[in-house]
Amino acid sequence: MKEIRLKAIFPDINKEDFKIHFAKRAYGTEPLDVFAEDFEEWKRWNTSTAFGRNVYNRKYIFSLINFYPEENTWLFGGVWEVVSRDFRNKNYPYKIELVPSSIPFVGRLKIKYEYRKRTTRVKMDEHYDKMIVKEILEEPYSVLSFPGHTNIDISFQTLVRIMKNKNKEWMLALSVKGIYLITDTKTGKVYVGKADGTQGVWQRWRDYYRNGHGNDQGIRELIEREGYEYAIENFRFSLLEVVAGLNEQNINSRESHWKNVLLSRNEKFGYNRN
Repeated sequence: MKEIRLKAIFPDINKEDFKIHFAKRAYGTEPLDVFAEDFEEWKRWNTSTAFGRNVYNRKYIFSLINFYPEENTWLFGGVWEVVSRDFRNKNYPYKIELVPSSIPFVGRLKIKYEYRKRTTRVKMDEHYDKMIVKEILEEPYSVLSFPGHTNIDISFQTLVRIMKNKNKEWMLALSVKGIYLITDTKTGKVYVGKADGTQGVWQRWRDYYRNGHGNDQGIRELIEREGYEYAIENFRFSLLEVVAGLNEQNINSRESHWKNVLLSRNEKFGYNRN
């Protein structure tokens, strides 16, 4: 299939008027999760400066969100016009407004482009012509659409929103027995757990939502020391295996298997204490 260049979608762009914002993970938070959960907060992400510098010194911001489930993929986060600048506000000096013509593609347009540099606000000139349209989603991306058991990879922030809303799609899908994984993105350590209650994984993850540690010894010690906010900022949840049928009798052995594979009983690598 012939590649479609991004400039086919936005043919009238004057590159010299634009800065690109390559929004990446910052302080334990993924911009993709921010976009899906709170659009006003995503707008705010596009108004921040870096150490007082005028990073958005052109008329427009072409914002892209690191679509971390897929390699070298960016989700279009809007074209923003920089309406004014007030550097008395050292952290968020920009007032911006979404350009109406870009709205139909916000959260729907996925762009294929390899960008690994640390700088996140760059001139559009050297990048735009190389960007390729990867996909246009039927509806704007929402992390609250259940992705399937094998594709679960959510932040604690997203888990909180799912639990607060009592999302029925997720509740039904997670009412299965299984083995799950919690990853501490700050340390790289993991915790392997089993969910064998009547509401399965949903019931078990609700415990973490309530107190941050789910009464698991290794994680509880961490949260009692660092606070609930540590879980909010650093924990991610995924499902290793759905355990069904006759295998439910062997759920303990499946849990032990994954602990061995992931070395989660080793304090260097994990939080499991047994």
